[in-house]
Amino acid sequence: MADSSKEELTPQQVQATYQQIEKECSVMINKIAELEQELNEHALVIKAFDKVNSTRRCFRMVGGVLVERTVAEVRPAVEGNLEKIQQAVNQLQEQLKKKTEQRTQFIQKYNLNQQKQAAPAPASEADATSKGGGSVLV
Repeated sequence: MADSSKEELTPQQVQATYQQIEKECSVMINKIAELEQELNEHALVIKAFDKVNSTRRCFRMVGGVLVERTVAEVRPAVEGNLEKIQQAVNQLQEQLKKKTEQRTQFIQKYNLNQQKQAAPAPASEADATSKGGGSVLV
C-alpha cells in the first residue's frame, strides 16, 4: 500500500519531498563541518599540551564557568572529547551516506535528473558550434 501511495505523488509533493531530502543532507553536511572544526581545535589543544609541563596551570570552560586545572588533569578530558567528536562525525557521515542514497533513489524513481542532463547538452552543442565556425549561438 505504501508503495502505491508514493507513486501517486503530485509534482508539488515530489518537489517538496526532494527539497526536504536536500535540506536534510545540507544540515548533515554543515554539522559534519562544524564537528570537524571542533576536532581541529581539540587536536591543536592536545598539540599545545605536548609542549608544556604537565603541572602547568591551564583553564577549562565547564558549563559556562572557567575553572583552573593542571594540564595533567585536563588532557584526558580533551582527548576523551576528541574521541567522542570523532565518533559523532563518523555516525553523521554514515547517516549522510544513507540519505544521499535515498536522494539518488528518489531522483531515479521520479526522473528528476532529466533537468540536470538537459542543461549541459546545450553547452556542449554551443562548444561544437563555435569549433565548427558556426555563427548562430542560442
